[in-house]
Amino acid sequence: MKTEIIQEYYRQRGLSWPDQKSALLFYLSEVGELAEAYLTIQPLELSEEERELLKKFAQIGLEADEIVSRKPGWVRNNDRTRKENIAHEAADCNMMLSVFLETYNGQSPDDALLEKMALKLGHPINELE
Repeated sequence: MKTEIIQEYYRQRGLSWPDQKSALLFYLSEVGELAEAYLTIQPLELSEEERELLKKFAQIGLEADEIVSRKPGWVRNNDRTRKENIAHEAADCNMMLSVFLETYNGQSPDDALLEKMALKLGHPINELE
């Protein structure tokens, strides 16, 4: 996702742009929320092993959330009480992954993926016929 859009969203919400470490922790928190949402809805049957794995991700997300919440000026805007919308949780993961990579090296996940594909293919993906 284009970080300019995310920056404007942050501006309109009155949120401050996180530093690199906080952005990674926010991302991990969002992954935990996605795992929690998936467990709640269970759109597909999950094995006990899969349920336990998702529970671990949800717990790690809570731990990341606790760490980043100690940062001065941080405001929790979601109290984790409603997790019915998997698409919104996945979108939050996408947003925070974009914020993390922007703070890490000024790159978007899309650009990083295109770069990786080009390395694996030996040419840019858009040169394919």
